[in-house]
Amino acid sequence: MHTSCSSGTREFIVAGRKHSASAQVFFLSLLFGFSGVLIAQTAATGALKGTATDPSGRVVPGVTIKVTSNETGQTRTVITQSNGTYLVPLLPLGEYKLEMSAKGFKSETFENIAIHVTETALLDVHLQVGGVAEIVTVRDVPELVQTNSSALGSVTDQRMVENLPLVTRNYTQILGLSPGVSGEVNNSASIGRGESSQAAATGGYSAGGNATNDNNFQMNGAEVNDLIGEGTISGGVPVPNPDSIAEFKVQTGQYDASYGRNAGANVDVVTKSGTNAFHGDLWEYFRNTALNANDYFLKQQGQPRGVLNQNQFGFTLGGPVKKNKLMFFVSYQGTRERDGLDSSVGCLTTGNLPPGLTNGSDSRTAAALAQEFQGQTGLFGGTITTASDISPTALAILNAQLPNGAFLIPAAQNAATGASTFSSPCRYTEDQFVSNLDFYHTDKSHFSGKFFFMNSDQTAPFPGNQFGIPAASLAGFPQPIPNGTRTFSLTHTYAFNDHMVNQLILGFHRPTGALGQNYPNVNFANGTGCGAGPFTLSSICVPMPPAFDDPYPGIIVTGALSVEQPNQAVGFNLGGNGQGIAIAQNFYDVSDSVTYVRGKHSLHFGGGVNRGQINISSFHFLAGMVFPTFADFLHGDIFESVDVPGVFGREFRAWNGDLYLQDDYKMSRRLTLNLGFRYERQGQLGENLGRAATFDPSLADPNPPATGTLQGFVVGSNFPATVPSGVIRAKTNTAIDNDGQNGWEPRIGFAWQLPGTNRLVLRGGYGIFYTRTTGEPFVQLLGAPPWGEIRTIELFPTAIDTAFPPTPAFPTFTPYSPATDLTPTAFSPHFRAPILQRYSLNLQTELANNWMLEVGYQGNRGTKLLQGRSFNQALSATPSNPIRGETSNTLANQLNRVPIEGFDPEFSTIIESAGASWYNALGVSLNKRFSKGLQFLASYTWASALETNPGYATGGFTGGSLLGNQNSPRSNYGPDNFIRPQRLVISYVYNLPGPAQRSSLKGRALGGWSVAGVTTFQSGQRLTMTYSNLGFNAFGINSLDRVQLASGCTNKNVETPGRVTSKLNNYVNASCFTLPQIFGSDGLATGFGDSGNGIVSGPDQRNFDISIIKQTPLTETKSLEFRAEFFNAFNTPSFGFSNPELNVGTVAPDPNTGAPAWQPNPTGAQITSTSVAPRVIQLALKFYF
Repeated sequence: MHTSCSSGTREFIVAGRKHSASAQVFFLSLLFGFSGVLIAQTAATGALKGTATDPSGRVVPGVTIKVTSNETGQTRTVITQSNGTYLVPLLPLGEYKLEMSAKGFKSETFENIAIHVTETALLDVHLQVGGVAEIVTVRDVPELVQTNSSALGSVTDQRMVENLPLVTRNYTQILGLSPGVSGEVNNSASIGRGESSQAAATGGYSAGGNATNDNNFQMNGAEVNDLIGEGTISGGVPVPNPDSIAEFKVQTGQYDASYGRNAGANVDVVTKSGTNAFHGDLWEYFRNTALNANDYFLKQQGQPRGVLNQNQFGFTLGGPVKKNKLMFFVSYQGTRERDGLDSSVGCLTTGNLPPGLTNGSDSRTAAALAQEFQGQTGLFGGTITTASDISPTALAILNAQLPNGAFLIPAAQNAATGASTFSSPCRYTEDQFVSNLDFYHTDKSHFSGKFFFMNSDQTAPFPGNQFGIPAASLAGFPQPIPNGTRTFSLTHTYAFNDHMVNQLILGFHRPTGALGQNYPNVNFANGTGCGAGPFTLSSICVPMPPAFDDPYPGIIVTGALSVEQPNQAVGFNLGGNGQGIAIAQNFYDVSDSVTYVRGKHSLHFGGGVNRGQINISSFHFLAGMVFPTFADFLHGDIFESVDVPGVFGREFRAWNGDLYLQDDYKMSRRLTLNLGFRYERQGQLGENLGRAATFDPSLADPNPPATGTLQGFVVGSNFPATVPSGVIRAKTNTAIDNDGQNGWEPRIGFAWQLPGTNRLVLRGGYGIFYTRTTGEPFVQLLGAPPWGEIRTIELFPTAIDTAFPPTPAFPTFTPYSPATDLTPTAFSPHFRAPILQRYSLNLQTELANNWMLEVGYQGNRGTKLLQGRSFNQALSATPSNPIRGETSNTLANQLNRVPIEGFDPEFSTIIESAGASWYNALGVSLNKRFSKGLQFLASYTWASALETNPGYATGGFTGGSLLGNQNSPRSNYGPDNFIRPQRLVISYVYNLPGPAQRSSLKGRALGGWSVAGVTTFQSGQRLTMTYSNLGFNAFGINSLDRVQLASGCTNKNVETPGRVTSKLNNYVNASCFTLPQIFGSDGLATGFGDSGNGIVSGPDQRNFDISIIKQTPLTETKSLEFRAEFFNAFNTPSFGFSNPELNVGTVAPDPNTGAPAWQPNPTGAQITSTSVAPRVIQLALKFYF
C-alpha cells in the first residue's frame, strides 16, 4: 500500500486502520470487499459501490466515477447521487482502476480493486479540496466483514481453485469447505469427474440441511442443472477444468430474491475470458498404481493393490483479437483413466461366494455338487441329496464360462469363509472444451459468448443389481456409460445511463447420459446350459413365456449357505443390473435483469423463462431372480422374481419462470436492509406422448368386485387411446393436479455494524424457498400401468419354469380384485414442490489484519417434502373397529385388512409431498485473506438434522422411504443418516518464504515453493438397524422395518465398544436384537420393531489431502510448475457402510415349529470396505506463459 502526492504528507485510514504519514488533514475511509450477495450483481458479475464525502463529512453529489478493467480496458462511468452514493453494477470479475473527479476537489485514482463474482465491493472516499492528482493503490485488502448483506457463503478465487488438491480436478468439491455443508470426504479413487454434487446420492453435498439434489448450479450466469439428478446416467452438471475457471462462489443460504429454483447451495462458476495480453498454460497430471498404497481390505486378503492409472492433460490460451475490443479464451482437457478402486460405480466389489467350488470343471458336475453340498436344506425345505436335485438353471450358471475360459462364478478367494474381493479396472475417457469470446462494443455495451463441450465414456465391470441387495457382482458383464454436455450462454450488458444497467442472458444446456447393456457370450462346461452364445434367460434353461423378450437376466444369491449353516454367509450377483436407458435433456433459458440506483435504494429487478425437455429412450429392464440361500439356488427355489416389460419412451416437457424485486436499502451508515420478493413458477413435467399415468388411492374401490375394476387409475389428458371404464382421464398431461407450481417467496435480511466499532457486524435473515424436485420420480414411474408392469412374485418355492408370466400388449390395464396382488408405484395427485423456510443469525468480527471470525446459527424448516410409503399397509382390526368382518389380526386375514383389496400391502408405493424436516446448526469459520503468502479457511459445523422421512437428504426418487409403520410419521421421526453431526474442514495455501531474487540460481532452487491442502475431520453417519421379515409382519411390511431391541439393551449399548478395527466383523452387538413382539391372535403375526432411526453412530472420517508445489521462473512471462499431490496423505483408513440402513437379521420360520424366529445376519454389521481410498499420489507438470 502506498500513496503518491505532488506535495505534502497526510494521514489516512485504509480499511479502518490508521497509518501515520501526516501533515495535512486527510481522512480516507475504505470499506472494500463485502463478500455477500447484493442486488448490484448477478451470478456471473460483481459490483462496486460507495459514498463520496468532503472533509467535513458531508456527501458530495455529481462526482464522476470512472472504472477501467486492467485486463480488457473496458470502462464504465457513473455519477454520484444526491446523497453522494454511487454504484457500478454488473462488472465482469477481475481487477479495476477507479478514477474520481469533481470540480473543486483533488482527483483520486485507486488501482487494483478486485471485483468478485456475486459480490459488491464497498469503497468510500473522502475528497480533499484542491486540484492536485493523487494515486492511492489498493491491492487485495477488501474488508472481510460483510456490512451490507445477510447472505451466507464465500468466494473461492483462482488461487484456491488452481492450488487446492482437488481429487478429480472437480471444482464442485469446494462446496464442502463452507460451514453448514455436509458431505463425504472426496474420494481420490472416484472415477472420472468424481461424485456429482447434484446427484441424489451420498456423493453430493447437503447445504443447510437440504437434500443433495437441492443445489442450484449456474455457469457464466446461465442455469446448468441436471433435472433428472442421477449424475452418471443423466449427465450431471458441467465441470470445466480448474485452469479454465476464473472464480467460483458458493452461497449456502439467505441469498437474495434474484436466486431461486432450489433451496440448497447456489453455486456460481465463471470461466475465464481473454485479456489484452496473450496468456495460457499447458499441463499433464499423472497417476500410476505403483505410486499408491494398497486398500486396507485388499491388503488383509493378500490381494494386490487395485489399478489406478490416469493421465490428464490440456491447455488454456487467451488473448486479444483486437485490443480493447475483442478477446478470446479457449481450453481443452483430456482424461484417460483405468480405475480398479471405485466400488460405487462398479470397479471394486466384495461379497461371499459359496465355499466348496474350485476353478476346475470337475467340481461343477451335478454329481460333484450333490456330494459337496449333500444334506444342505434351503429356506423352502428343498434338500440336496442326489444329482437330480440340482436345478438345470443352477447347473448352467455354475458351468457358464466367459470366452477366456474363466467361470462366471469363480472359486472363493477364502476357501473357508467364502469372503472375496474383486477389482477390475473401470475405463474412463473424457474430452472437454471451453471456448469464450468477449466483444466490447462500446463503453456501455458488452457481449460475451461462452461455450462448454464435454464427451465421456465409462465402463463399469461390476454394475451391481437393481434389488439393492449387498452382494459381490461378478465379472463378465461390463456396462458402458456414455455421457455428454453442451452448454452455451450469450450475455449482453448495457449501461443506459449512470444509474441504470441491463443484462440479458440467453442460455442453452444439454446434458446427456446413458446406461448401456451388453450381452456377453458364454460357453458351458460339462455339457450343461441350453445353448452357447449371449447370456440370456433361455441360455440358462429358463423357459420363455409368450411375447417375452428373453432379456439380460439378473441372478442374485444372498443370505446363508443353507438352513443348517446360517452363519456361512453367501452374497453374489451376476448378469449385471439388467438396465439400459438413454436420457437427453435440453434446457432453453432467457433471463433479464435491471439494476437501478436512486438515493438510498439500490433496486434489482428482472425475471426469466426456462423451457425444459427430457427425452428418454432405449429403456429396458431386467428379468431377475433372487434366491434366499445357496441351497435354494441349487434346488431352483426362488424367493422373488421381478420383470418389468413395457413401452418406456418418454418426452417430458416443462415451462418454468420467475419474477423478482430486490431492494438493498441503506437505512443508515451502519444498518442495511435487504428486502426482496420472488415469484417462481416451477412447472410439473408434462408428457408429450400421452404416457403419463398414475393411481389415486382416494378414488379406488376399497372392496372391488371379483370380476375386477380399474377404478382409481388415472391417465394424462392426452392419452392416445380409448380410456377403459373406470379409468379417469385427467385434466393435465401430467396425470396429477399440478398443485404448488406457483411459489411466493419473501426474503428479508439485515446487516448491522454494531455501534462503537467498525469490526463487529451482526447479520440475520429469513426467507421462503420453493425447491425444484428432480425428474427422477418420473423415470421411476416408467413401469407403471398402462405402459409398463412391475411384476414381482415373492415368497414362493416355485420351479424356475414358472417364474415369469406372459408379456401383454401395451397399453394395458390389469383390473384389481380380491384375488390380485398388484404393486403399483404412483404419484399423489397433490404432488408438489417442497417448501423450505431458512433463517440465520451470525456475528462477524475482524480479529486482526486479514483475519475474520464468524460465529452463527442457521436453521431450516422443511414441509411438503418428497417421501415414499406404502398406501396399502394392512390395518389393525379390533372388536370395536372391525375390518371386513375381521376383529383380530392374523397372517391369514392380513389381506382382508388392507385399505384396498387387490393391492400388495407393502409394495404399493405412493410418492407424495408429506415429509417434514428440522435442521439447526452452529457454524464457525476462521478466514484469512491471502497476505504474507498465506490463505486459510477453517469451517466447523455442529448440526442436528431431524426428519419424518428417513434418508431425505439422499433419498433419490422417493425422497426417503418410511420404515416400519407406513401410517405413522411420528414413528419415523429421527436423525437424517447422511448429515454428520460434527464436521471440521481446514483449507489453506501457503507460499513458503524464499530468496527475494527469484531469477537467480539460488532463487530458482530455493524459491517458489508452496504447500496447499484440505484436512477433514467429521463424525460418523447415523446408522439404522433393520431386518427382513419373511412374511410374518401382521401389517404386511416385511422388508422395511427397524429392529426390536432385546431386553436390557438401549441405543447406547447397541454399538460394539472399542476401536473400529477391532469390530470390523461385528460393528454392533448382535445380541441386542430380537424377535418383534407377537401382535396377532394367531401367535404368529409380529408387530413393528421398537428401535428408532439412526440409533448408532458410524465410523468417523479423518483425511489429509496435501499438495507440494514448486514454481520456477524461466523468463519474465514464463514459468514452470511441478506439483506432487498426496490424497489421504497419511494413508489413514476410513471405514464405512455402503448403506446406512444395516440389515442385521431376519424373522424366518423356525425349521421345527414353523413359528417366527429371529435369525441374526452375520454380515449385516460387517465392514468390508473403506469410504476413502488409500493414499494416492498424483504428479503434475505445468508450463505458464
